[in-house]
Amino acid sequence: MKFRTLSRIVAAAFIAGSTYAAAPAAYAEDAPQPAAEQPAQAKSPFDEKVLEQHVMATVARFEKGDIDGLQAEATTELRPHLTAEQISGAKAEYAPKWGARAGVGKPLMTAGKEGDKWYVICELAVGYKATAVVYRLTYDENMKLAGLFIR
Repeated sequence: MKFRTLSRIVAAAFIAGSTYAAAPAAYAEDAPQPAAEQPAQAKSPFDEKVLEQHVMATVARFEKGDIDGLQAEATTELRPHLTAEQISGAKAEYAPKWGARAGVGKPLMTAGKEGDKWYVICELAVGYKATAVVYRLTYDENMKLAGLFIR
């Protein structure tokens, strides 16, 4: 009787083990393709050093209230929104007078493709004497300012 019970347990273990071992092969079609077979992602057309220079120039124009300079570097879709009233309203939302720039954080950048157009989003924390803000600037593939958000 013990031999019969033992043989049943061993047989059940073999059946369960072979089912477990065969299961990965059954789902191989659903598994992601190996990295070598996946198509390579397109490389971003943005240069990090050039981008940092553009970000700092845009921040300097914003600080000075250089509406003409901001509009010159902006896309045609953004230009109507870059008015003196918008810029002064954005500044007043945080502090009446910001004071001198006290410090600048490390810029964070991420690039992506929407349809057939490339965009890059840059975030930069800047501290002033009276307040601190985070600029979120978006540039298109031609390095035109496509978005300006301050928080």
